[in-house]
Amino acid sequence: MIKRWLIALAVHALACFLFLVLNDIGVHYYKQIYGGFTARGVASGAIFWLVFDVMVIFSLVIVFVPRLKHKLMINGALVALIIYWLMPDHPVRTMFFSPLAGGLTFLAIMLAHWLGRLNVFNKDQS
Repeated sequence: MIKRWLIALAVHALACFLFLVLNDIGVHYYKQIYGGFTARGVASGAIFWLVFDVMVIFSLVIVFVPRLKHKLMINGALVALIIYWLMPDHPVRTMFFSPLAGGLTFLAIMLAHWLGRLNVFNKDQS
């Protein structure tokens, strides 16, 4: 059980790291096409860190939930919460952050589930 938790924790940490990297790529791409954020009076850092912190908290909860069905429901709650928070005031950020956070968390859930089912990490085999 502890091996599965460690595997899931490592996979979710990788997903959080990828969130940081893909956000930087997305911001760079956005600035090339539309110009800087400050040209429109928008401070983008606070919302980014809010979504990132919520993703980290939800990922930590998901690591210790035993059933796949419940993990997917928690991931759905993450996406719904991001949409609820951002949609009224920041629809473009909603369209970027909700699939990014939800998609990476979903991939982490599925990868951790798959790796946890493999017997590669068990030393009991001869």
